[in-house]
Amino acid sequence: MNLTHCIPMVDTYFAQLNAKLSDLPVERRQDFLRELRAHVLDRLEQVAAPTVDDCRNVLKALGAPDEIARQYRMEMILRTSSWRLSPFKVLRTTLRWTVAGVQGYLVFVVALIGYILSASFYICALLKPFFPKNVGFFVSDAGINFAQFPVQYGQEYLPNYFIPICIVMGYLATFGTTLLIRFLVRHLSQLRKKI
Repeated sequence: MNLTHCIPMVDTYFAQLNAKLSDLPVERRQDFLRELRAHVLDRLEQVAAPTVDDCRNVLKALGAPDEIARQYRMEMILRTSSWRLSPFKVLRTTLRWTVAGVQGYLVFVVALIGYILSASFYICALLKPFFPKNVGFFVSDAGINFAQFPVQYGQEYLPNYFIPICIVMGYLATFGTTLLIRFLVRHLSQLRKKI
């Protein structure tokens, strides 16, 4: 199989991509470029006698160097932040990913809902000592409430255990949200690669 007329075009493409990724660590960048180049050459070897148009089509299907560089950077950021437990760092990263597409938006919404839920548990635990008659686990005909202002109605359950339960539930919501985000980031990235 003769790829000699395709190699200059492939070299030019990867030189542009290398320039776009020049701010990344050399070893990671070279590994990524080597893997991507092998993928391009494999695709070209599947064609019996690749022409210049075949080379152009394979590179076009891969995407513009700017787009590839942007996606690779975003995946690196996501991979790095998905192992952190700080809700603020995870939210900041998922917000940056939101700009990148619908998948990022979905992960951001999940993160926002999960962390707001955990914050509400912590806030309830903080407010209980200041408003013992209005903050608690209340059950009435209207349903279940955690805070009732200005007047308390319904039966309060677990008054002595409310603060520790809220702290544990807040921690579990934070930890569970972080694990769910990690799961979504990994699986959405794999889905995007398959597509």
